Amino acid sequence: MKLHHLSWAVLIFILLNNSTIFAKNSSDWTGITVDIKANYPVTATQKLEKHQDGFTRLKIVLANDGKQPLNIEQISIRIPFIEKTLNETEALFGGSDMWRNTVIHRKLGQLDKKCTSNLYAMLKLTEGDYLFAGSVTWRIFLPYITIKNGAYLITSNGENKQLLPGQKIDYEQIVLSRSTNWVNQLNQFGASIAKENKIGKLKDVTYNGWATWDYYGRVFTADDVNKNMDQLNKLPLKTNLVQVDGGWWPERGDYTLVHNKIFGGIKAIGKRVRAEGRVLGLHFDGFRGDAKSEICKTHPEYFLHDQDGKLFVKIQETSGHKLEHTFFDYSHPGARAYIASCIKNMKENWGVSYFKIDFMCNGLDDFIKGNNKSTTSFKAYNPGITSVERFRLGMQAMRDAIGPDGYFLGCTAVFGPTIGFVDAMRTGNDISPVYESFGERVLSNSSNFYLKSVFNLDPDYIVARAAADEDATVSNEDRKSGGTLTENEAKMWVDFVRLYGNVHLNSDNLSTLRLERKEIILAGLKAPKIDETVPLDLWQHATEKNDAVELLLSRSGKDIYLGVFNWSDKAKEYNLPEFGKSATKVLLDGRHSMIIKYEGKDSFAYLCKKLKRN
Repeated sequence: MKLHHLSWAVLIFILLNNSTIFAKNSSDWTGITVDIKANYPVTATQKLEKHQDGFTRLKIVLANDGKQPLNIEQISIRIPFIEKTLNETEALFGGSDMWRNTVIHRKLGQLDKKCTSNLYAMLKLTEGDYLFAGSVTWRIFLPYITIKNGAYLITSNGENKQLLPGQKIDYEQIVLSRSTNWVNQLNQFGASIAKENKIGKLKDVTYNGWATWDYYGRVFTADDVNKNMDQLNKLPLKTNLVQVDGGWWPERGDYTLVHNKIFGGIKAIGKRVRAEGRVLGLHFDGFRGDAKSEICKTHPEYFLHDQDGKLFVKIQETSGHKLEHTFFDYSHPGARAYIASCIKNMKENWGVSYFKIDFMCNGLDDFIKGNNKSTTSFKAYNPGITSVERFRLGMQAMRDAIGPDGYFLGCTAVFGPTIGFVDAMRTGNDISPVYESFGERVLSNSSNFYLKSVFNLDPDYIVARAAADEDATVSNEDRKSGGTLTENEAKMWVDFVRLYGNVHLNSDNLSTLRLERKEIILAGLKAPKIDETVPLDLWQHATEKNDAVELLLSRSGKDIYLGVFNWSDKAKEYNLPEFGKSATKVLLDGRHSMIIKYEGKDSFAYLCKKLKRN
């Protein structure tokens, strides 16, 4: 490229939108080692390739050149940094899921066990100089990316993955880069994930309406749903979704049956929902059953067993109810056929077209086992594949059953292995009507902004109630009732939801919610779909879960908005003249927020360049 042939306008555009053109050389990745622990020798070969997307791709092939089948126990990859670092060098570890491994920002001298990611780790060498390592696939193994002793360290539990004599497999696709702009870097990473997993145009939809969970939890009746639909019809706007959350089944796993407290079943609710011009959404646990369920009693072979061949059961006490969790083994064709038949019944007989499939992490061995020391391994129908492969077999069965026209929302998921199957993803932890829960959810959601190319982003429900907005039917789940949420605090969460994603569902009791609180939720329900959001000050926060960002830049079509959030208890001044006069010397009281619409002519990318805090 000859720069003297470019106009200044074109040159400025390139500088703002291409973070690699003027970056330092990113091809000097040397000294990479791959160590495999297995019961027989594994041949590991590696190759670095430069790609047009600016990434250097590390291709690792694992082969069994012996005469005996072998089993892989552990994989470790060490990638030395291409520059020296200090204890004061800052690192950012991307969120891997919506609740456990969320984004974390630390100095290298302060790293701990939280500092790991299944997606990426980024170093800020200096202002405008970022070193990046990430994974764009999760097909066989789950990579854990961390930093240790001057290098990226990527490890995976081999889970006794079997390689037959002469067999070769690819390790997950690792990408490396050096960049001048961290926002562009992450956006390019998201685009590369989408391309690698053959994700095209996402479903262009915006949902608004109401859901059962946050107010009622697992205990609700058909009458509760109908009363809230009556109230939904009285709101001064059109809504298009009613979602029935968990609690409708008699036992977890029995998803063709409906609890008798829901008179007329899901089918009757769906009939009314569709008659009023809305979509019916339904939640269920796609990866667990219960030892008391009919499906588990009839087909225990559809569920995982421990190393001794005993059905694996995890006990959970909740709200006075004893849950005996069992875990679907989707390497079994019967288990896949069963879950597909449940979904087809929901779709064809109950009229469901929006599927919220929850607790997806329970398809992966590391999460199933947890702290259970007595269980050393699981016996699956197909013992030669990993839990990631088993998980993806289940996901494919669900996706095929939902069909191309259905909407597939993933929840409580490790993001990586779901990619390519879901239409949307919950990207932050469950919300509660408690101010202390908001900051964590804003941080975890907004830090996943770059995944907008991969799936639609769902921030969770709009909630605005306090104790005065509740009656005896409110959930007794932790932090769901008796709260002291003020109007300005409730508005902070609603303002965030207005600036992120494509789903705006209220989950209060509309029959008891006071008028002034309804006015707050209406602002969220009326909000348009957001095309992109950037947490401008991410590198100034995220040192722990509640260290929330304060500045968000969002775009909906041609409209650009700046969100300012003061999470502290004291008034604070924000001075952002780059956004215009309306953002100059903004004084916000503690626990207040505001959204400012941009009135200038600069592009979103240019504003992001000017406003982001490095």
